[in-house]
Amino acid sequence: MKLPAFVPSVPAAIATAREYLDQAERADIHDHGRIIESHASLTVCLEQLLAALDAEQGVTR
Repeated sequence: MKLPAFVPSVPAAIATAREYLDQAERADIHDHGRIIESHASLTVCLEQLLAALDAEQGVTR
């Protein structure tokens, strides 16, 4: 996995992930564009969360 250019702190990454999960839960499953947008947002959040955890542990990938 390639690290994102911006690596947030772990608390910031967790807060962002929770915010996007809340938004994804409210998305209308019949709104194809919104579901694709949610998927992309959650993917970026997950990458940032993993990058933050890796940085905290001193792991490079």
